Amino acid sequence: MPSQDFKQRIRAKRLLGKVTSPQEAARLVKNGMAVGTGTGNSIACPKTFFTALADELGEKSKITLFTGGPVPNEVDGFLAQANAYQRRFGQFASAELLNVANNRDVPVIDTRTGILPHRVKDGRFGKIDIAVIEATAFTEDGYIIPSTSLLDAPTYTMLADKVIVEINTNVPEELEGIHDVYIPEIPPNRKPIPLTNCSDRIGTPYISVRPDKIAAIIESNIPDCPPSKTPVDEESRRIAELLIDFFRSEVKHYRLPPNLLPLQFGIGSIPEALAAELATSSFTNIEFFTGTFGDGGLDLIDTGKARMLSTGSMYLSKDGFDRFYRDLGRYKPYIIIRPIVVSDCPELIGRLGVIAINGAIEIDIYGHANSTHIQGSRIISGIGGSSDFLWNAYLSIIVLRSTAREGDISCIVPMVTHVDQTEHVIDVIVTEQGLADLRGLAPVERAKAIIANSVHPRYKPILSDYLNEAIKTGGGHEPHMLEKAFSMHINFTRSKTMWPKH
Repeated sequence: MPSQDFKQRIRAKRLLGKVTSPQEAARLVKNGMAVGTGTGNSIACPKTFFTALADELGEKSKITLFTGGPVPNEVDGFLAQANAYQRRFGQFASAELLNVANNRDVPVIDTRTGILPHRVKDGRFGKIDIAVIEATAFTEDGYIIPSTSLLDAPTYTMLADKVIVEINTNVPEELEGIHDVYIPEIPPNRKPIPLTNCSDRIGTPYISVRPDKIAAIIESNIPDCPPSKTPVDEESRRIAELLIDFFRSEVKHYRLPPNLLPLQFGIGSIPEALAAELATSSFTNIEFFTGTFGDGGLDLIDTGKARMLSTGSMYLSKDGFDRFYRDLGRYKPYIIIRPIVVSDCPELIGRLGVIAINGAIEIDIYGHANSTHIQGSRIISGIGGSSDFLWNAYLSIIVLRSTAREGDISCIVPMVTHVDQTEHVIDVIVTEQGLADLRGLAPVERAKAIIANSVHPRYKPILSDYLNEAIKTGGGHEPHMLEKAFSMHINFTRSKTMWPKH
């Protein structure tokens, strides 16, 4: 029986006739259909619907799923276990989906989040049959008020034949007004996006939808399960300190304004450490133009450092969401949630002069970065929006620890076995060992700067020896010994004894 709170949130009373059970809504999805949803992992995900869908789809029924953000186990895990995927587009993190992807049981297409909705909209992947959206309420006109994430949800709502809306009564209705929904056209009708500042509002605070497209409305009965707050360790803190020192130097030399330029960084220990360092720094009126942000964003609002956080999704911890909802009226003026086609738009990233800060699994001595694959073949993460930002930013920065597995593996290698970002993209590399400014350097100069500044002392000699030998024996603009580089990488990641401990 629907709760009174749930029914009151459907302010367009003509839509009350669309209220149904998750099971009935799931039965609208037929074999071969394409489903689109916009979600940020366990945040803002219509989990009640997808849990029912995994139960309702038979062994012979398969769907294609499009989603910009990684979805939780209630989606990818359950559907992968049910053998219900025909094809899967977009970012992901589920261990179950990674398993079927690496076994090639399901074609998984990892695509830049800022570009995927445009490519779905132009029709190259076929039509979207059903969009599934988490919401907090419907307006009196029957428009959808989203929850704490937008990502590609507005695009799929626009394109789908039918829309299923899951209202999450755990999310306060007072969130209304935080969103700014604007969807650009596809070529040849695309116009410049009229946004010149992070604080500009150019769209609507709701997702527009024709009432006849609403096929089902269901009540959420699975709460969000946000992660615990990421602890900040000494290595992360050191990386953040080096970045702050670098920013101060750039301001001193008039290459950055006193309040910096809009920042982009995501979630995890290093981003949280950077937010903490910014909170105690001399920088003020800091702006963010980013795909997501964590608890550190709230800290910067609390300390009076943040002027505006423009984002596609909020990814707070449980304590962070409790804090946000408890003081929603104070935080809301500082936050705008936008569709991913705006928050990760290459045109806007370049126009605003964003400083992009992203992580990687490993980099090589010339600055190529691998952020998705282990040993060049096994995917462990989607590319997300990192390429959208790094390829178009005013400054493109890679941050990572110099070693992994308690120092037994160097994260800086002779040659990465998979390239997500090329050397041409990366301006600065920072590890806890130091910062390598690569701007204006030729390949060998870059390699020497990375080895000198960012490599752990244990691995400097062998990487220096490799570079010198490659220069002598291989030569060329970017010297390599391909066979040796590959052998070193494979042996080194499989053995603790390959790299001598100096």
